[in-house]
Amino acid sequence: MHQGKQPAGRQGLGMVLVLFSTICLSAEAVAAKIAYQGGATVLTTLTLRYVLAAAVFWLLVLAGGYDWRLSRRQLFIVSILSVGAQTLTVLALFEAFRYIPGAMAILFLYFYPTVVTMLAFFFLKEPLTWPKGAALLLTFLGCAVILGQPVGALNMKGVLLSLSAALTNAVFLVGTTRLLSGIQTTVYNAYLTTIVALTVGLLSLVRGQFSLAFNLQALAAIGVLGIVCTVLALAALLRGVKEIGASRAAIISTFEPVATAVLGFIILGEGLTAWQAAGGAAVLAGVFLQRRD
Repeated sequence: MHQGKQPAGRQGLGMVLVLFSTICLSAEAVAAKIAYQGGATVLTTLTLRYVLAAAVFWLLVLAGGYDWRLSRRQLFIVSILSVGAQTLTVLALFEAFRYIPGAMAILFLYFYPTVVTMLAFFFLKEPLTWPKGAALLLTFLGCAVILGQPVGALNMKGVLLSLSAALTNAVFLVGTTRLLSGIQTTVYNAYLTTIVALTVGLLSLVRGQFSLAFNLQALAAIGVLGIVCTVLALAALLRGVKEIGASRAAIISTFEPVATAVLGFIILGEGLTAWQAAGGAAVLAGVFLQRRD
């Protein structure tokens, strides 16, 4: 499916929505760490996150009077993407947070725009242009500068988990782009979050890792993950993908490390170095280069 050239206003809307989604996702690593520190397990955190998100999306479906019925083929593909791509992505990433710094896990995750761009070229017939290639280079270099290199050796298990998340996330975004031409975004999100919640919930019960023995701080963090990092982020991202395509959305989403650094500076009082500012400028240059594509 090749997305034709959209009017400038629609492209601008798509960019704003993807940037908003990225800002919402920038709280993910911090919220996950807070949930773990408060006593919540990885699987408990993910189960409650997606149960909350699914409840919100189904309320939106009912309130909006959407036609929620899917064909067997659509339901099969949504299930495959939900279990085989989205569930594996969040499991791999949230496990990676346990072994390496969250910032480094996110950096490795951001190999996925390159994978998306290549998959979109072959499967969605999205053009592979020089501006898009330059934007990929700028945004990745910017991410590397912003996040920096940690002292000491990285745990390779965390690195491999993050890279696995990058691959499955790319498959999810490209597969979702193909489906959205025939499914309303809110309905798709309702099915997606429900299937992920059921899958992760069942896995947590089978492994005996579901426990509600966590504090209020962890509960608040799970609430942020469910509402901000899932409901708002998914709704904005997938609506933006409809306007600008998978590869451009993936490249623009590399703004996340910039947003993470700024949030750390504002909320946690973490230092914002000149190098981080330069990296942020590189990412922004890559993002806005998309408007020339």
